[in-house]
Formats: sequence, structure tokens, C-alpha cells
Amino acid sequence: MENDLLIQNGSEFYTGGNQGWFFKDHRDIAEYGCGIIAICNFLMCFWKSRFKSNTVISKESFIAFVMLLYKKYLFILNMPFIKGMTGFSLSKGLNRYFKDNSISMKAKWGYGCNILPKVNKSLKAGLPVILGVGPDVLGFLKKNKGVKAVDIENGNVVDIYAHYVLIYECKEETEDTCFCISSWGRKYKIYYSEFIKYQKSTILGFLLSNILEIQNIF
Repeated sequence: MENDLLIQNGSEFYTGGNQGWFFKDHRDIAEYGCGIIAICNFLMCFWKSRFKSNTVISKESFIAFVMLLYKKYLFILNMPFIKGMTGFSLSKGLNRYFKDNSISMKAKWGYGCNILPKVNKSLKAGLPVILGVGPDVLGFLKKNKGVKAVDIENGNVVDIYAHYVLIYECKEETEDTCFCISSWGRKYKIYYSEFIKYQKSTILGFLLSNILEIQNIF
């Protein structure tokens, strides 16, 4: 599934899209469009799997795909207290895309604190998982914010919060279960126990920090 996320730009390769590519022409996507990027990463994997394609997508093609969904299906909020996209708006937009393209699938935003079985079930079915690490309204009072994500290639650590990513693999390591994710065009890993700790420590974390559950319908 990791190879399905490859995007090429000349001699450079990325793992999934990067909202930073839109900074010049669409600043709302660059600042608050992580949900759109996660949806497009998911759909890129879905279509490659359906057509059994090994073709590497170009950066230009991915950008064009993002713009298609941005204009037709996914609306970015830019209000004083709500910026970006809620999990519910992601599911609504994706379900419209499914309907328009005759895809027998349905998306719904999850709730609750035990997401691991659902993530493993989806990955085993060949579907990556969109994960939302929600905001922390009391974050300004805390020294450590969000969930730590480790860059798989260089080991750099970043804090993720109020951000959507795509899980493409789940691994059992010695100390913990980790999710391999695509974000900002790179590969990171986050630890499940840390995510759950963050989820339980934030207001409405069981809802705001969760996954987009996508299932086949028959």
C-alpha cells in the first residue's frame, strides 16, 4: 500500500500529497486542507487497487485531482472558531464522490476510544485509513502539544494536532503498536498508546480524534 502513495516530480518522490504545494495559489488548502489531501491520498490508493495499477502519479496529476475534489465535494471552513474540515464534512463529501462515481462504499466519522481493531480490519481489506488528530482547546496551557510523529527517513520529530493523516500500515514494535502514516508528502510513524493518551486527555477527544470509517456496501 505504501507504493500506491508514491507521487513523482522529476527525480523527486513523495509518499502522498503535501498541502504545502498549494501555498501560492490556494492558501486555504495550504493552511487548512489536510483533510482534502488525506481524502485524495485514500482515493489514489483505492483506484490503484481497483485497477491493479503500478503507475506512479505525477505531482501535477495529484494537484489536479485535489482541485477537482476541492471545487466539487469538499469545502474548507475558515471561521473564527472552526478552520479546516470536520470529520462529518469529510464523510459527507466523500459519500457524494462515491455516489457520483458509482462506488458501493460508505464513509462515516467514528467515535469512541478503541480504534485499533477498526484500523487493522480496514488495512487487511486493502483500504488505508484516514486518521484525525483533533485540536486541543486547552493546548495553549500545555508545554507538549498533540501527538509526536517520527519521520521514518530522518528521525525528525514533529507534533501533530488539528490534522488529518493517512494510515497505510500498522506495525507491532517491541514497546508499542505504531501507525505508519503519510503526511506532508513524507512517511511518519506515531504510536498508538500516545494517540489514545492524547484522545482521552482532550475535550471531546473521543469524537474529534478518530478515524473516517469506510466500508463496502452491498
